[in-house]
Amino acid sequence: MLANEGRTDEELLHLLQNGDEQALTWLYRRHWEPLFLAAYQVLKDKEACKDLVQELFTEVWQKCNHIQLTGSFKAYLSASIRYKVFRYIRQHPAHEALFEHLTERMQTPSPESELAVKELQALLNTLVATLPEKCATIYRMSREQHLSYKEIATRLNVSVKTVENQINIALRRLRTGLHYSIGFLALLSMLLS
Repeated sequence: MLANEGRTDEELLHLLQNGDEQALTWLYRRHWEPLFLAAYQVLKDKEACKDLVQELFTEVWQKCNHIQLTGSFKAYLSASIRYKVFRYIRQHPAHEALFEHLTERMQTPSPESELAVKELQALLNTLVATLPEKCATIYRMSREQHLSYKEIATRLNVSVKTVENQINIALRRLRTGLHYSIGFLALLSMLLS
């Protein structure tokens, strides 16, 4: 058995804080794959996810002496990659597909990712509730009831074009709302860490 293989994450972090570069290698080997998969569940972009994980571990190396854990190191990494994904979404043009089946894409077996799904879904629900009534109704019929634009138009006695316009308005407002909300959460996270 190699010297660092049996150590806990917290022990490895302590070694890292004392300048042991090998500890970073062990932490990276232990955690890169779940972090990559968590990011990929949302972004569906392998290169971007690889870059985010690399960036995270570069920051761990550079800021290791300032890391103060309130929980496990694994939870710290999970929260960190989640905020990196949120920032990535905020900094890159959002596509309509990003909001479709959000819960299913973000679900992984870890408690941290389940919490992230709940937080993001709650944020999305709050933003949908701020939409004008007709816009929110059409958005929910499309996304929650999985009705086609034609089915929605028939049920509401409006044109398909009206449905398309309302969905576009909803998506534009949701993107903007997520942009500001995620930016606020990222800032809050940085201030509290």
